[in-house]
Amino acid sequence: VEFYANNAMDKPDYLIGEEVQVNGAGKALRYMFKPSRDGVSADCWSGTVGGRDVHFGSGVANHFFYLLAEGAVAPSGYNDPPAQLVCNGNTTLAGFGRDKAQRIWYRALTVYFTSTTDYAGARVATMQAARDLYGDAGSLAVGRAWSAVNVN
Repeated sequence: VEFYANNAMDKPDYLIGEEVQVNGAGKALRYMFKPSRDGVSADCWSGTVGGRDVHFGSGVANHFFYLLAEGAVAPSGYNDPPAQLVCNGNTTLAGFGRDKAQRIWYRALTVYFTSTTDYAGARVATMQAARDLYGDAGSLAVGRAWSAVNVN
């Protein structure tokens, strides 16, 4: 949303709620590029994600989107090495582009997701949405981003 709005007063980034500052000065509520920076969100899928509060468990999807859009590279101002941004060791993961990522996510949400879609279903749905829009290259990019957050 921030990238779409492009508000000069709030530079677009992958931080959520950085203006709210409930967690203390200079801290965001969520970090899409590394969700665990908030101290409770999950970076990657594991059997414990389902038992978390939905806001903290959603870090996996936030992280997937960031990796799909930007790849295994920290945003400006952060020094996280690629190995700390992926869960499967794929430090050369390339981004597919923010515009393509948002189009894929929107199509998956509006065409393929249901009220019971889980992470495995989200992988299938977004891969199909990517295939619809960008062919096999899109589906491969989506699959790599999901694998980078351990959704296989």
